Amino acid sequence: MLRHSFLVPPILCAFVLSAAFVMAHAQTTPPADTKPVDAKLADTKLALNAALVLTPEFCATKTKMKNEHQTLETGKVACAELEEPLKGVFSSVTRVAAASSPGEAQVVLLPRLVDVDAAMTMGYGNREMVVLLEWTVKDMAGKTVWIETVQGSAQHHLGNMATYGKNLKLILNDSVKDAAKQSASKMSASPELRKLSAAPVK
Repeated sequence: MLRHSFLVPPILCAFVLSAAFVMAHAQTTPPADTKPVDAKLADTKLALNAALVLTPEFCATKTKMKNEHQTLETGKVACAELEEPLKGVFSSVTRVAAASSPGEAQVVLLPRLVDVDAAMTMGYGNREMVVLLEWTVKDMAGKTVWIETVQGSAQHHLGNMATYGKNLKLILNDSVKDAAKQSASKMSASPELRKLSAAPVK
């Protein structure tokens, strides 16, 4: 009996430590189906009708490449690519040619091309292009509710002189597409636009 009595404290101690570990693990491990609040919000559209202002001047914007003799039709590409991703963010998106004619829109989306640059990356002939796009969003009263500068980028091998021009257009298209995608993501997650979307219609 004496021999077994010596074994009781170690066994009891091990049992207590094991139970404590299980309880601590249960408290610190979140449920598998737990989803962050921001992610839940991102799954829903903003209850806002938006007017996307793409003026003739914006669509005609051309960018001269730094340290090169290349001019890119950046505005033309942007006007072809910006609208579609935003349709997944707002209840509706209407393209207009002037901010003064937003129609029934509750918010007006004003893009501005800030900069376009292409730099050499590792490897001969490889380039990374970066497009900076600034957004200003205004409400029905003309008040600015959101401003953000978004960066889009893409990489391509530009090849030789025969294929350089064609590949440069491809990298521009992909960079602008990425900027449009990033714009949609940032607008969808914007607390200011989420608040405006949740506000009752007056």
